This record gives sequence, structure tokens and C-alpha cells, in this order.
Amino acid sequence: MKTLLIILITAFISVCSIQAQEKGSMVEYNNTEREIPLKNLQPNKPISRSLIPQIAYACLYNKVVTVSFEEAMPTVTIKIIKEATGETVYSQEYMNPTVISVDLTGQDSETYSIEVVSDTISLEGEFIL
Repeated sequence: MKTLLIILITAFISVCSIQAQEKGSMVEYNNTEREIPLKNLQPNKPISRSLIPQIAYACLYNKVVTVSFEEAMPTVTIKIIKEATGETVYSQEYMNPTVISVDLTGQDSETYSIEVVSDTISLEGEFIL
């Protein structure tokens, strides 16, 4: 009987511990930097079978989207669109950018898309605030 009681108490403690860890990780997830995968917008371009270096990277941290560039670009346009309505919430053209930060604190928690367009690249990504 004691063995059964010990097994039940151990199982109860481990279930409570697992649930606490899941809830804690959800809060932690909201406060961590998340990458926004960017993919090519040009649909008619042939698929390359070799590695293509990524020219721009985007990430989200506390409702701030940061786009960083691996190489100098003469002119880049960043556009952020609310997916549900198609409304452009941010659009700006930059000259020779290296890192761009866009604060979306005033925006609702919804799905957005980001477009990074220049003469040589055209990338798009999707993220949730």
C-alpha cells in the first residue's frame, strides 16, 4: 500500500511540474527573440539546387521587428502589412541600411507580413505579434 501511495504522489508531482514548466515557457517565449523566415517573392525565378546566401534577416522581439543586412544595399523598402485587412501599417525606404528596427507597439496582436524589396532582392515573411 505504501508503494502505491508513493507512486501516486510521485506521478502527481511530476504532472504538476510539467504543467508549470509549459506555462513558464509560454511566458518566456513571448519575451524571446524570434526569427522571421524570409523567402523569395519572385515566383517565376527558377529553383536553385545550391546554397544561396541569405542577404537579409528579420527577427521579432517585444513588438519590435529588426531587419539586418549581410551586404550593403543601395536602396531598400520595408513594408509591413496586417494580413486580416491588407492595411499597410509601415512603409519606409532606406538608403544604404545595415540594421533597421520598426516598433509595432501600437499595433494589435495579429498576423502580419513583411516585405523587404530592393533592386536585387525581393523577400517576404510572416509573423504574429
